[in-house]
Amino acid sequence: MVCFFQFGINYLELIQKIIEGLIMRFLLLLLICLGLHAEPIEVVVTASPGGPDDTVTRKIVEKIETNSNLKFVIFNKPGAAHTIGYSYVHDSIKPTIVMSTPEIVDHVVYSDLTELYNIGYFYNILFVSQKSGINSLDELAKKQEVSFGHGGIGSYSYLAMKKVCDKKLKCLDVPYKSAAEGMMAIMSNTIDAYAVVSYGSKQYLENDRIKPIHNIRIGNDKSWFKLYSKNLSKEDMDNIKNILKTTNINFYVDMGFEK
Repeated sequence: MVCFFQFGINYLELIQKIIEGLIMRFLLLLLICLGLHAEPIEVVVTASPGGPDDTVTRKIVEKIETNSNLKFVIFNKPGAAHTIGYSYVHDSIKPTIVMSTPEIVDHVVYSDLTELYNIGYFYNILFVSQKSGINSLDELAKKQEVSFGHGGIGSYSYLAMKKVCDKKLKCLDVPYKSAAEGMMAIMSNTIDAYAVVSYGSKQYLENDRIKPIHNIRIGNDKSWFKLYSKNLSKEDMDNIKNILKTTNINFYVDMGFEK
């Protein structure tokens, strides 16, 4: 009995701690199997905090959390016309959701995303400077060359520019780091045109130094803002779809933006 406690080690206490540890591991595993300790779903926003994409995504996540036991953690991964965010999603091994459009998903060429839910369609509003004297797209088309600002290849403003310039205008594309920077160029009449996604255009519609002249629809009638997922269980995917369907999200009214 003396050797059992030699070198100052209480072996009975050690065995007790080992057993307690095994029991805790078993209980933790049981909780995971029962779905009571599920890993939170990562939600990736491919734009900066506070912007339209960020606001819309957080509103959607709030709706889902309010009506389910699902938990989410939101990451902002802006930069390189959404590519940094999509690269993060592409490399992730965790359950992940990202909001985007078919055009951008096709542009970044990541086929490992699964369409989860159609949120709504959107327009890009084409703005010009009040100083320009231009009041319509037809008037803008009379210019020999139109300097058209955008937020980088693959951005919404770039897709809008491509759609109009391929069909109607002869364009010189001028990249900017942000919509705010591009719109400042419009206000100063440095460039001819810049397109802003409709749900983030309210502040610009109220600015008397610039004016909207045309709505540019991205994609066709079946082109929607979509939630895309990766590594989600079928149960979680079905749960999210049912919540968004039954809560009847109105993309414009619920998000607080003008159509």
